[in-house]
Amino acid sequence: MYAVEFQAPIENGIVHIPKQFQDIQNRKKATFVVMYESISDTIQKEVVQSQLEEFRRLRAKSNNQIEATMERATNIDEMVDDGIF
Repeated sequence: MYAVEFQAPIENGIVHIPKQFQDIQNRKKATFVVMYESISDTIQKEVVQSQLEEFRRLRAKSNNQIEATMERATNIDEMVDDGIF
């Protein structure tokens, strides 16, 4: 058994095989594995991207100069000194 990988449009349930693999059409049988992104995955990515763009737009308008850094996020020395931990 041989395997090929390609991306192809699907129109009305018909997969359009690229020209370099046209010899597949002469076969009586083939096994297909279809991998695709679901519409909800695509929509979710678009929503997240939109939210990120809105966050960047609002941040650009903000006059807040405090930046979170990894050092600030992980440094708990002051909290230990204050008796919190």
